[in-house]
Amino acid sequence: MEYYTVPNKYGAQIPLQTEVRNKLSSLDVVWGNMYEGEDIDPQLVLEKEVEFYRGAPPKWLNFYCAEKNQKPFVKRDIYTKITELIQKKRETNHSISSIDLFHQPGSGGTTLAMQVLWDLRKKLRCAYAIDSADSKAIAQQVIHLFNAGGSQNQNTVLLFVDNIETEANEDMQFNSLQENLIENIKQSNISASTPVVIILNCLRKKNKTGKEKLMLCTSLSKEEQDSFNAKHAKVVKGHERHKKFHGFNIMQRNFSQTYITEACEYLKPLKTKKRPRNAQILSFLALINSYVPGSYLTETLCLEFLDKKNQISGRPTLEKQMEAFADLLVIYSTCAGEAKSEDRCIRMAHPMIAEKCLGLLTDAGVTLSDTTLKLLSNLCPQTVQPYFMKIIKQLLKKRETGPPKGEKEEKLPFSQLIQDIKEKENKSKCVGLFKHAAKKFPEDAFIPQALARFYYIELSDYAKAAYWAKTAIQREPNNSFIRDTLGQVYKNQLKNQNLAKSSSILQIAKQAFKAFEVEAETAERELEPGMQEDGVTNISTVFNYRGLFGYIQAANTIFYKLSKVNPEWSKVLRQEAKQSLIHSEKCGKYQSLLTSLRQRTEDKCNFFDKFLIYSKLKINKQEPDYICKDTADCYNNYVKEEEQFFRSFAGLLSTLSHVTSVSDLEQITEQWKEIHVDSQTDSDALNYILANIILSQKSASSEILRTVPELQEILQKLWDRQNENRSPEFYLLVLLLFWPDSAKKTSNTPDLKVCVQYMRESYERTYQKYLRFRYLVPLFFLGNGGGLQRLVHQTDFTSLFVEEHETAEIQGFRRIQGEIRNHKVFALRGPDQIEVLPHNPASVYNTDLVSFYLGFTIRGPVAYNIRYVKKSAQFVDKHKKNIIERVKKVDLIINDLRPMIPTEQYSTIKAASTNNEKMEKLYTILSAGYEIKDTFYQSLLKNEQGLIQDLTKFGKKSSN
Repeated sequence: MEYYTVPNKYGAQIPLQTEVRNKLSSLDVVWGNMYEGEDIDPQLVLEKEVEFYRGAPPKWLNFYCAEKNQKPFVKRDIYTKITELIQKKRETNHSISSIDLFHQPGSGGTTLAMQVLWDLRKKLRCAYAIDSADSKAIAQQVIHLFNAGGSQNQNTVLLFVDNIETEANEDMQFNSLQENLIENIKQSNISASTPVVIILNCLRKKNKTGKEKLMLCTSLSKEEQDSFNAKHAKVVKGHERHKKFHGFNIMQRNFSQTYITEACEYLKPLKTKKRPRNAQILSFLALINSYVPGSYLTETLCLEFLDKKNQISGRPTLEKQMEAFADLLVIYSTCAGEAKSEDRCIRMAHPMIAEKCLGLLTDAGVTLSDTTLKLLSNLCPQTVQPYFMKIIKQLLKKRETGPPKGEKEEKLPFSQLIQDIKEKENKSKCVGLFKHAAKKFPEDAFIPQALARFYYIELSDYAKAAYWAKTAIQREPNNSFIRDTLGQVYKNQLKNQNLAKSSSILQIAKQAFKAFEVEAETAERELEPGMQEDGVTNISTVFNYRGLFGYIQAANTIFYKLSKVNPEWSKVLRQEAKQSLIHSEKCGKYQSLLTSLRQRTEDKCNFFDKFLIYSKLKINKQEPDYICKDTADCYNNYVKEEEQFFRSFAGLLSTLSHVTSVSDLEQITEQWKEIHVDSQTDSDALNYILANIILSQKSASSEILRTVPELQEILQKLWDRQNENRSPEFYLLVLLLFWPDSAKKTSNTPDLKVCVQYMRESYERTYQKYLRFRYLVPLFFLGNGGGLQRLVHQTDFTSLFVEEHETAEIQGFRRIQGEIRNHKVFALRGPDQIEVLPHNPASVYNTDLVSFYLGFTIRGPVAYNIRYVKKSAQFVDKHKKNIIERVKKVDLIINDLRPMIPTEQYSTIKAASTNNEKMEKLYTILSAGYEIKDTFYQSLLKNEQGLIQDLTKFGKKSSN
């Protein structure tokens, strides 16, 4: 082809220069004019069509020929939902957005995603991410593709990312891609009126929970069944060997098990001894395609195994040697076009066929463990290709999410293969398989780690579990997650073994504490510069807190175990009694451990107070309940329950979650007042101020509440004494109490721009290491009230700030007027311009006036629900006459604007006799600025949706 084209946002096709195309090596771009005008060999077209129907992944050529020859692919019902969602995403104020498409293995998810890209190639710049792990390269190239043709021709990229999951953490890689995209948008100084990229993220998922918004399943609706039947009739007419088209036929038969049984019937009887090598290849494929959907073996690997003498020249082709099983297999090229050599691979025609073949093999006596051992022995040379090593790891150690139990999804203890071998064969087979793999891959730490877990979970053999956990550590000593297993071994031994003597309990406890402490120290170092540059260690994107939490769990167990031996131990552990019991129980050598245990556990409990209050896993995902429970239990065991809410700033914040009595909160506030007066430490002063804020959330009329000026005065003194290098909590209170409004200010009000900068620096020093890649919880929002009542403590509001709910109006929250400049957000409060962080960085893509809700995290002020107000204000001005004349629900709209209208003017508007008069008077107030116009527009959307739609259509017609 002489040139390739991509569409601009108006649909015009823009030719791409060669140098631009050369920068897109990580993307498989679906060109707007792909294959058009090319002389394509009809035989190649037929080959690719047959390959696809038999079960190979589709090629872009398949879609081109189907469209050209008017033989379109069957559209699944979910196709329309996806295309409609994409259109909605195009209309949002986000530079980046995503759509998650879950699909059960073998349901056609990849084909569906490619079908969407092909059909939209002339409207959007569509591309498939070739190597989803290389997020930096993908992000750079997406920006190149978006910008191709110059700033006047920019257009949204629709990026298909297939199964973007990592072994360590399923969300981190996707987050990395989004962060790299945002960074590249900033660096390229993109300020566009159209979204930069919409990510179609395809995720294989075996079990459906009902929470998935889009999921393609292995079942057809009646409409889909009718479409496949009609397509089947055409396929039968066009192909004599259509009965071998298992990839298509399985779907057309609605994934029928009867069809699968009939298709595999000719394999019987299967040999179990002296099996020919091609039959062994079949068993290997059945294994990996059953447990690792989408996996394959390369032609080269198969031929090397089939040819004992390794005679490269003159040997039969792979097709010839696998001819006996050809109907159930598909051999295809991973490259587009006519490439047929180096990249060719082989797999089963469908995952259901793979599972059936594997079942026939096991029924005949060829066990799963035997097949896996032979796979490791025969197909894993000294140097294993990365793609195949990934398959091996998924077979042996990737823990899948099991069937949902109620609303919870829990990972299986081991990989699905290991689970099945354990249940269908025996546990010793699992051990043998792990040992063989550990020997086969002497540098891999994850296999001995999995073996250690198997020993302590399934066999309760703690000595061997410890041995293999230490082996894993030797292989990767700088990985804290690998180190965690040794601590878990000792912790479970401590918990599960019947230990009658105090000394025996303490002996194992000491080993557990030591293992968890070393793990925690390793986790602390995992982001230090030396660790990043050593070229060996895989740096963890998230902080590994398991060592700290494991210590807490072990501390709980030792408390219960020792107290059972002798109730006096509880007082010793709390340091409420003399240490004589230590010696009478012959535990003198553990005295150092016992005397330091209370303080060590208290420190770790304080860590989790902050960790769980200031952050969570994701905006819509909390930590497991047992983390909070075990932490609270540990604090109650080693300190005192009644002191729980006085231990830290974060501990005080937690009171709003479970202390509902005003009298209890008043008591807490009074106690902090006494502590503050007596101690005069800065931290006690901060806790006293916070106690007042918390009390105000429950009782604005409490007699013991201090006024805002009184609390400001306390903070002002601290600020004047030292305003730099303080805690994030100090700066948080300064922002909460001094944020510009009508509240009385002291003469030397803290500079909030400086305060925000100091707070971010303090956060980076104090918490960034621990909270990296976690969602920072908004602790308070700015509301419509006055004094302390203008602060609204977060409860469940964060659910309204996910992308699809960002237009939601929240009762009692105040919208702040702001501005976006140079990809930064500023809050505008009179003469003040204070930089705030965007809750969703993808919503910051254009220089414009905005409004938003203001929240405060432990990192600083954050703009939530950013709305570009200039467009709404322009709409209100443009259609003033029509709006005044046609609005019916005037009183509802006036009520929505009530917090923004001065009392006297509000009374004047309400006193007007007609709707038109009310609206005219309301418009005189709208001149106050963009913020009130935007609120007015949002109220119109809610109350006069039909009118807005009519005026929008009218506006489009008049502009054409």
